[in-house]
Amino acid sequence: MLQTPIRAAMVLAATTLLSPGAHAESARMTGRFAAPYRDAAMLESLRVGRIAGEDGMQLGMAIERALARPDIEGRTHFDLVGGRGGDADGLLNGNVVTGVQESRFKRKEMECVEREGGKRDGKCVKEAEVEKDCTRRIINVNADLRLAGPDGRVLYSVSRPRRDETSWCRGQTPGRTTEEAIRGMIIDIAENVRADIVPAVQDYSIRFRESTKGLPKDLVRPFKDIVRQTQRDLPGACAAWAAMDTQLPNHPSITFDLGLCAESAGAYDKALALYRRAAPLIGRGANEATAGAERAQRLIAGRDDEAERRRGRGPGRR
Repeated sequence: MLQTPIRAAMVLAATTLLSPGAHAESARMTGRFAAPYRDAAMLESLRVGRIAGEDGMQLGMAIERALARPDIEGRTHFDLVGGRGGDADGLLNGNVVTGVQESRFKRKEMECVEREGGKRDGKCVKEAEVEKDCTRRIINVNADLRLAGPDGRVLYSVSRPRRDETSWCRGQTPGRTTEEAIRGMIIDIAENVRADIVPAVQDYSIRFRESTKGLPKDLVRPFKDIVRQTQRDLPGACAAWAAMDTQLPNHPSITFDLGLCAESAGAYDKALALYRRAAPLIGRGANEATAGAERAQRLIAGRDDEAERRRGRGPGRR
């Protein structure tokens, strides 16, 4: 039996607010968010081909390691195929250029020029500004990458430039070697590739909205009781909010909290509709409901992409 591709497991936790003694209840969930490059993420298998350049092999291996890492559910997204002749749905290749430039400059720094007793480890008794010979090192790494599907269509094409600048003066050493700096940038580029083409399965936490502004006085206490109820009985709390919504439709907090109830249950389409309904009620511009709507859209896309991918309808198969 196939594991459900999207799960939204609810546990409840109290998190401390800035005001003393106040608590806000939150919904903790796990969701699958669509990759930014959705067509690339639809591939079943992938091969990391030749990446030209002095550091190309290092980047290729870093990308393979990043893509091979399981998500928090213990699943890997792509079947990675090795070897030059490996048969895969997608082929990722590219080019990486690395440049290292060092230059000399002078910098004035405060330095101890006289110590107690003339000893090197003696207490400093006099400081002065001293001009020092220094070195500035700039490392640039730029990777151009492209992923093509089984029909040759380009599904992913990016340029990923990275820059590292450090300086040190006479008697000092740089915080990292050139090789360490380059390796760090290579790993960062590889992680960016993963974030671009692999759906993100994430644990996340969203607070219920507790504002009672606009509620009739006789509903303030019941509303707060429902918020507290979420800690021990979420389905009951959500049912109570639904009943309150019939009494007082379009209250911003009730509408938003019903959206969060739907999201926690994996009903992302319903959550999207409720968040869109709540956004103008809360106020203009960005607010928790607009953020919720954007999140629900990504969750819907992640759910739909996974379902389509399981049906074997990736790029070149539609």
